[in-house]
Amino acid sequence: TNMCSRSFSISNVAVVLFGLLLCYSSYNIYEVLNPPECSGKACLTPLYDIEAKLDLWVYSTPKKVPTKPSDYTLLVSKSSIQRKEEFSIDVNVTLPESTAKNGSLYAFFFLGPSGKSPLKAADRKHMSVAMTPLTKYAVPKMTAFNLLSDNGDTNETSEGAPVAHWKPAVTIHSLSQDWKFDPRQIPVEFNRIISLFPQTYHYLPILYVNEMKTLKKDLQMIESPLTREGPTNSMPLTITYSPVGIGRIRLWIVFGSSMEQMKKLGFGDNELDDVKEIFLGNINLLFLTIFVSMFHLLFDFLAFKNDISFWRKRKTMVGLSTRVVVWRCFTHVVVFLYLNDEKSSLLITVPAGIAAAIEVWKVRKALRLHVVWWHGFFPTITVGERLSEEKETEEYDSQAMQYLSYALYPLVIAAAVYSLLYSSHKSWYSWIIHSLVNGVYAFGFLFMLPQLFVNYKMKSVAHLPWRAFMYKAFNTFIDDVFAFIITMPTAHRVAVFRDDLVFLVYLYQRWLYPVDKSRVNEFGESFKEHEE
Repeated sequence: TNMCSRSFSISNVAVVLFGLLLCYSSYNIYEVLNPPECSGKACLTPLYDIEAKLDLWVYSTPKKVPTKPSDYTLLVSKSSIQRKEEFSIDVNVTLPESTAKNGSLYAFFFLGPSGKSPLKAADRKHMSVAMTPLTKYAVPKMTAFNLLSDNGDTNETSEGAPVAHWKPAVTIHSLSQDWKFDPRQIPVEFNRIISLFPQTYHYLPILYVNEMKTLKKDLQMIESPLTREGPTNSMPLTITYSPVGIGRIRLWIVFGSSMEQMKKLGFGDNELDDVKEIFLGNINLLFLTIFVSMFHLLFDFLAFKNDISFWRKRKTMVGLSTRVVVWRCFTHVVVFLYLNDEKSSLLITVPAGIAAAIEVWKVRKALRLHVVWWHGFFPTITVGERLSEEKETEEYDSQAMQYLSYALYPLVIAAAVYSLLYSSHKSWYSWIIHSLVNGVYAFGFLFMLPQLFVNYKMKSVAHLPWRAFMYKAFNTFIDDVFAFIITMPTAHRVAVFRDDLVFLVYLYQRWLYPVDKSRVNEFGESFKEHEE
C-alpha cells in the first residue's frame, strides 16, 4: 500500500509540475507575441515611417569587419522598396579567390534613404545595417556505395576536416509597423538589432537576418579550384525581404537565441535542423507542436515509471511471453544503433536509448540472469530455473514462435541479401544494421503475435502492465503527428503507424476477455483472496 501510495504521489507531482510548466510557457509566449507599446510622450519612434520608401543595398566581403570601401563588392541594390511588401531577389555571387579556397564570405545589408551611399561613413549613420555569413563550415556528407561492386574510394572524402559550404538563401526581416518603444523598457531581444539616431528619440529601421531558415541539408559544398569542373566560380543566392510584426520578429529572435544555447550545450546541426523545421511552418502548427511535445514528454515519463514499477514487483512470468520480452530488447537495441548510424534527431534517439536500457533490464528480470564470478576472476552469466506455474505460458509461447519462424527468418535473410546486391551502404556495419532494422520494421510486429497468442490461449489480459501500456499507446498516437513533423528515417516513420494496429488488437482482447477476479495476478494474489 505504501509503495502504491508513493507511486501515486510521484505521478501526481509529475502532472502538477507539467501543468505549471504548460501555464508558464503559454504565458511567456503570449508576452513575446503581445508586448506593451509606449503610450507616453517620451517614446522612441521610427526615424522613417512605414510608408517612406527606402533603398536596399547588399554587399559581399571576405572580411568579417571591413575597414575600407574597397573591401565591399556590390551584389544587388533595389530602390524605393515598399517596406510592407515581401519580395525576393535572385543573384549569382562571384566567389573571391580566398572563399573558393575554403575561406569565408559575408553579406552586409544596408537600408536607408535615396541619395545616400553605404560606403560613406557620413551617410551610414542614416542607415540600418545587418550582417550574416554566406558560408558555413561543415563536414561533407558520407557517400554510400555498393559493398560488392564498388571499391569504396568514394567513401574516402566523407571524413576529415570541415569545408566551406554555401548558403543558397538568406531571409531578412524588418518591422511592418511604426512601433513606439519605451526607452526604459526596450525588450532585451532588440538590444543587438536596434540603433538610435544620434541625439534624438528616433530609431533606425530594424533589420534582422533570420538564421532559423538556414538548414544544414540545404547547404551546398564549395568545390575547391583543383576539383571544380569548368571555369565558373559563382554560387546562386536568393535574398528574401520579409516584413513582420513586432511579436513575430521577437519570436524569431528568441528562437535564434535558443538555437545558440542548444549549440553550446552540444546539440549537432541535425538536431538543430529538426527543431528549426518545426518553427518554420505555420505559427498555429508551431504552438500545437509545442503543446503536443510537452504531453509526449509527460507520457514518456509516466510510461517509463509505471513500466519499471511493474517489472520491479513482478515475481513470475505467468501470462507473459518471455520470447516477446527478449525480442523487444533486441529490436530496441537495433533501432537505437540504426538511429545513431543515420544521425537522427536527439529528440528520437535519446528516448530510444532509454527504452533500450529498460528493455535490457527487463530481460534480466524475465530470464532471472545473474552474474557469477568464477574463482573471482571470470564472469559467468547464469539463467534461473522456470517455475512450475510458468510452464503453461512457456508452452504457448514456444508454439507461437515455432509457427512464426517458418516465414520470418527466410524473409529477413532474403531482404538482407537483396539489399547487399542492389543497394548502396556506407560500410559493412551500416549494411548489417540496416538489414536488421528493416527486418524489425517490416516484420517486427509479427513478434507481438506470441503475446496475443498467449492471451488467446489463457483467455486473459490481466497479466499485462496496462497502465504503462496505455501511456505508451497515447504516445503512439502522438508519434503519428511527429511522423510528419520531425526528421526521421522513412522505415521508422512507417513503423510508428504499424504500432497503432498492434494497440487496437490489444484493446480488442481487453474487451473480449473480461477481468476474472479469481485469477491470480502478476503479484501472486487474487481479488477474492484479498477480500477473505
